[in-house]
Amino acid sequence: MSRTGGGIDLAVITTHIAPSKGFGGIAEATGALVNALAENGRSFRVCASDASHGAPIRAADLGLPETVPVELYRSRFGRKWGFGLGALPAVFRACHGARLVVVSGLGTWPTLIAKLVCVTFGRPMLVMPHAGLMATHLAVIEARKPLKRHLYRWLVLPMLRRARGLCLTSHLEEKGLDELLPGVPVTVVPNGVDLTRWQPLPPRAADGGMALCYFGRFSPEKGIRRFLRVWSAQRRPGDRLSIVGVGEGDYGRQVEAEAAATHGVSLLGWQDRAGMRAVLQESDALVLPSGIEDDDLRENFGNVVAEALASDRPVLVAAGLAWDHAEAEGFGVVFGHEMDNAIAEGIGRLQAMSPQALSEMGKAGRRYVERYLDVRVTSDLIWRQAVAVMAGR
Repeated sequence: MSRTGGGIDLAVITTHIAPSKGFGGIAEATGALVNALAENGRSFRVCASDASHGAPIRAADLGLPETVPVELYRSRFGRKWGFGLGALPAVFRACHGARLVVVSGLGTWPTLIAKLVCVTFGRPMLVMPHAGLMATHLAVIEARKPLKRHLYRWLVLPMLRRARGLCLTSHLEEKGLDELLPGVPVTVVPNGVDLTRWQPLPPRAADGGMALCYFGRFSPEKGIRRFLRVWSAQRRPGDRLSIVGVGEGDYGRQVEAEAAATHGVSLLGWQDRAGMRAVLQESDALVLPSGIEDDDLRENFGNVVAEALASDRPVLVAAGLAWDHAEAEGFGVVFGHEMDNAIAEGIGRLQAMSPQALSEMGKAGRRYVERYLDVRVTSDLIWRQAVAVMAGR
């Protein structure tokens, strides 16, 4: 679809966008999406905060062509939520000039403004909730977060009922949506991986130990604290665990303290793509222990799994995520987590594998990503959904 009347087909509104540091999966997924849309010659614009852990990002940092308008408004406080008065005019300009507004995220400052503008001025919107509507997340909001509960009940959900569609990243997000948002069309499109940026890595040189790595925030839904404890209890001489990420509140400080006191653990802080690749190069497998603590709160997808698989690294993942098929596809080990010994059993199965078996699992992961998770394919699926909305279908 080409531009009409000098306008823009899509406005992509999000809170943070890669290469923003320290804001995780939504920023990375949205960054990969807009780059793929640009490579496919799509007509769109981007609006987000400039927030980052470190120096604020600039429009040029996104690496998009000059034909793609990018507006990053200033956010210097409440960076997690993308606060900044500049969001008001920036989001309004982006939404006003677009045929469809794609909102990546739910309850943050710019995404709320975008939904409000769309509802007020009758702009069609396609929303990517990124786990924000998962039953487990909503249960936590209902039980523990009264302010957010009221925000969702009186603002977020009523506006979402006016959306022209939801684009989910996994089937985990579908449970209960028919009752929550009746009549809103739903499509499942997984987050894609830029295979040109995540090339296969050679196997790690065998040294008799098992080297695992973890990428992500230190927060209860990630499960890293419990996993660290179980791993430490059965660590063998030569086994190592590299932890890449940043902490959040008391939980983050506890993870950092326990990791620092555990033999064989390296705390590496936040890393850019090159740093992550270097850690993967020195690892046998990646672990995603999400959902093993904090009342079953969990990831909806786990971009790091797709990135590890693209890099020829197998994965060790908790059951109940979007990766329960890892063993059937031959690219990983899935472990239960009702009891600590189930987690230990999964770790032990990986420890028992030969370097050749690990290498074959890594190759199977790369083949899987090439078939199903190439961002050029997944972004085109989102574009087709957007085209259908713009065409009134």
